Amino acid sequence: MTTLTHPSAQFPGPPTVSLDVPDAWVPVHRPGLLLATKLPREGAFAPNVVVNIEACTPGMGVEAPMARMRELAQSRAGHASEPYAAQLGDREFIGLDSSWPDADVETILQANLFHVVEPEDGAGPRWLVQLTGAVGGPTAEQDYDLIREVILTTRVSPWRPDNGDRP
Repeated sequence: MTTLTHPSAQFPGPPTVSLDVPDAWVPVHRPGLLLATKLPREGAFAPNVVVNIEACTPGMGVEAPMARMRELAQSRAGHASEPYAAQLGDREFIGLDSSWPDADVETILQANLFHVVEPEDGAGPRWLVQLTGAVGGPTAEQDYDLIREVILTTRVSPWRPDNGDRP
């Protein structure tokens, strides 16, 4: 009899992701969030950064999630920027900023970055890593630098048994 385990060399887990955050930032734990952090603010929009990872099919790239972000902004009477390249650690991400008006906080501005992690040995799943930094309210443009500072510290590594032993 053979025992199969996940994650393992036969069934690799998702990549590891790390961010460096200033001391005032706190972790955010909610169902559906893989990794999230925010700068708490009383009575104002809290600048935040969220990391999501999902398995992706062969041939899937960053185009579909970028299109979803464009559609989201347009559905809220907003707009999205042209795609841009961003080097985060040793990984190249494709970025797309979006913004829309918001009745509660005036404006929401998001920096969305996408990267597909290929399996190191050519076998195993591919993973889409999406980073979303959000700011809002009258200080959104100034706060953009706060989320950018956190996002630029992102490090992504494919899962390996020696660096990813997780329960």
